[in-house]
Amino acid sequence: MEPLQRTTQRFASDADTAREPDTQPPDAALKEKHERLFQRGLKWLGAGIALMAVSFGINFFLYDTELSFATSMYLLTTVGAVCILKGLVDMLGF
Repeated sequence: MEPLQRTTQRFASDADTAREPDTQPPDAALKEKHERLFQRGLKWLGAGIALMAVSFGINFFLYDTELSFATSMYLLTTVGAVCILKGLVDMLGF
């Protein structure tokens, strides 16, 4: 068996780790990115809820008529559900 080789640790000096004054620390950049994604998620969530409300309104008003509203009902509901899922994904950070 060979003996373990000892390694010398090098510690970075303050000059090596100095950051430029205009750069943000990584935590601030991640927080800013999460905030942008959260705001975008809220917009997608609002759009999905609005589409679901329009779908409900069409179903409510056209229920007793003889018009076929199945296509618009399923299309708006599907697009609304996808928008809601997209908004939740952006908000939760997946």
